[in-house]
Amino acid sequence: MTGHGPRRAVVFVLALAAGACAVLAVGAGAEPSRDPTAAALATPVWSPRRVPQPLVDGVGAQRLQGRLDAEVGGVDACIVVTTGDGDTVLATRNADAPLLPASSQKLFTAVAALTVLGQEHRFETTAVAPAAPSDGAVEQLWLVGSGDPVLATPEFAAELATEPFYEGTDVVLTPMADLADAIVAAGVRRIPGGIHGDDTRYEMVRYLPTWRDTYRTDGQIGPLGALTVNDGFSALNPEPVPVEDPALFAALELTRLLVARGVEIGGSPGHSEAPSDAAVVGSVQSRPLGDIVGGLLRSSDNLTGELLTREIGVRASNDGTTTAGTQAIVATLEQLGVPTEGLTLIDGSGLDRGDQATCTQLIATLDLGELPGLQILWDSLAVAGETGTLRDRFAGSPLRGRLRAKTGALMGVTALTGLLDVGRPLRFAFLASGGFTEGEGIALRERVAAIIAEFPSAPPGDALVPPPAPPTSG
Repeated sequence: MTGHGPRRAVVFVLALAAGACAVLAVGAGAEPSRDPTAAALATPVWSPRRVPQPLVDGVGAQRLQGRLDAEVGGVDACIVVTTGDGDTVLATRNADAPLLPASSQKLFTAVAALTVLGQEHRFETTAVAPAAPSDGAVEQLWLVGSGDPVLATPEFAAELATEPFYEGTDVVLTPMADLADAIVAAGVRRIPGGIHGDDTRYEMVRYLPTWRDTYRTDGQIGPLGALTVNDGFSALNPEPVPVEDPALFAALELTRLLVARGVEIGGSPGHSEAPSDAAVVGSVQSRPLGDIVGGLLRSSDNLTGELLTREIGVRASNDGTTTAGTQAIVATLEQLGVPTEGLTLIDGSGLDRGDQATCTQLIATLDLGELPGLQILWDSLAVAGETGTLRDRFAGSPLRGRLRAKTGALMGVTALTGLLDVGRPLRFAFLASGGFTEGEGIALRERVAAIIAEFPSAPPGDALVPPPAPPTSG
């Protein structure tokens, strides 16, 4: 599936299950031994603890399949569960059925970004002028965007630091204040013509026309643009307020930061393209792309997913559109050995309800975390009860710290793809669509994860199954 060799068929583990059941049945029906040494055995010969591990796994796989089928029988769902080496399928259901992936789709975007751009790639936002500073002045300044999705002012960074969601998390931001400091360090004290924002690197479509308007009004994503600061919001609390023109807003924020540093600025902030022969006055670089992708996967940031998609389009075909980016993502996955038949990407974040993916595609993409340069895919998954979109999930469950996954949630859609430690590693992908609320979908995926965690043998009752809980992002 991923170039690591064919997986052994589910039929194999079911055959083992039948063999194990036979062994246990024979053992259970055997007459007691007349050998006096038999009493010294601490474990009966028919105990499952004496059955070879492959046979135990076979029984466990059969039980796992049955419990998963029973749990998701009332919704459209796909499931794939494999061993930690990815070679043996333990359970599967509708593995190749295309379903809405929601934010689990960000796994595709992350892999393509790391492959096409490289994990050491840095976005550079520059301030340029018609000429170098002279006598402390530049006639006009343009702030030129490179697609950095995490450019932020100090006030925005401070506000994020108070959000419980980010507590104890490495919040990846590019400090806009550093750019203001660089401009002042270059000797700029006056800008008579003011500051303009330039976001011509990408297309000007701020919100995809197929997206629901509630994504904008509820603050799930700000306006898209190659020059975006503070995720495209002028305020986060008490309600998020998206800006109309992200490049103009960035110019306004840089103006404010420079005025606070004693720079005299005339004119009004604007939005225009910088001269092609402009001189660089200052710049600020983002952290490496690997860090940005880490934030994308942990917090399921929609804006980052969309801007990375457009940057992938620029690098792949010199076209900063969402369409070019999604086409390049699919092509990259295919080159890496992921089966792409039926894969439909309308955007890079998973917000669009026209997106389609299969569990086979998700788990094949997850498998790529074994490859050099893509290990960050596994390292950046949210951890149950500890980080990201799983920070407040499974907190009182045995799955805390043992489950690492990419979540996905929309109304009537739920998703979970990741790694699970049950004493040895497992991999899984789960998608479901139905008439449930977002909160009910989250509860469903958590029950599925708990069932998988019981492999190969279930404890008494439902000790691992968490109770339904209110919805969270991702």
